[in-house]
Amino acid sequence: VSLPAGIALLLGANIGTTVTALLASVGRPREAQRAAVIHLIFKVVGVLIWVFLIPQLIWLTVQVSPSHPELSGAARLAAETPRQIANAHTLFNVANTLLFLPLAGVFVWLVRRLVPDRQNLLRTPAFALDRARLEMLHMGDLVRAMLTDILPATLVGDREELRGFSARDDEVDDLHGEIVTYLGRVSQETLTGGQTEELLKLMEATNDLENIGDIIETNLVSLGHSRLDDGVHVSAATVGVLEEFHMAVSRALDMALLAVTQKNEAAAAEVVTMKKEINRLADTAHLHEAERLIAREPGRLPAYTFEVDVLESLKRVFYFTKRMARAALPSVDLRTREATVTDHPAGKE
Repeated sequence: VSLPAGIALLLGANIGTTVTALLASVGRPREAQRAAVIHLIFKVVGVLIWVFLIPQLIWLTVQVSPSHPELSGAARLAAETPRQIANAHTLFNVANTLLFLPLAGVFVWLVRRLVPDRQNLLRTPAFALDRARLEMLHMGDLVRAMLTDILPATLVGDREELRGFSARDDEVDDLHGEIVTYLGRVSQETLTGGQTEELLKLMEATNDLENIGDIIETNLVSLGHSRLDDGVHVSAATVGVLEEFHMAVSRALDMALLAVTQKNEAAAAEVVTMKKEINRLADTAHLHEAERLIAREPGRLPAYTFEVDVLESLKRVFYFTKRMARAALPSVDLRTREATVTDHPAGKE
């Protein structure tokens, strides 16, 4: 194979390999399909450019490839051409990458129009609501990670660690907005009575989850900064009490997410019945705080105020967690559940 014939083959092969990417993207998420289409456009446009510049590509390839003038005929062809074809392939891809890199935004714009977001799910409300649950599960994973990390950050963390929760809550807020907007689009479709109720419950549960993120990012982060400002030190015994309460609230959030995203009524019922356990742990914690208040230690009053506020913020997290779980119980009327606002514990927002 001569160098010109080899270059022609490699140009064809670059287009042919896009078929593999396209096949691999079948049935995959929209972003994977868009990546495959970008790969196709990159290769096809690159070939269209170079097909008119084959003589120049041959010349450049010869310049950067080793030669064997001591050979002749088929022997020289066998010694030089394989390396030249390989170098031509490298030059083709590197040159195209450098050429198209500044046009990345154009590629994104084009592929979003060639492969638009799926809207057909909206016309099948049952599937659309299932999709919303998947996104809510993603949002729940973010909030659950925040809840896991916030207690040690509030009790012993530094300011940099506390500031990091702002960006994490922004991500939660963005996803919350996307889910609510999507559910709003679903509501414009023809829904059965059951689907309408399900949509309203999902909407409310999503809002409850977003409220939990706000409590973490606002209340508990602010308390962490106050601890640093006031020089408060939390005793090991108090940390243990707060950690036990925090673990119970975290377990309730896990069960509430399972209840809402998987329609698990047993998990929802378990969260609702956890109210007694939460109240018992809260009473134990308050008794511990009362005993600590009279301890002969400097700065005891600021520490007491800080620790009680942490406890109250965690109780508020459980309040919204319980509301989420109730959304998975079909026997609970939405208006009845609204009346439970009297359960809302007092505290900062």
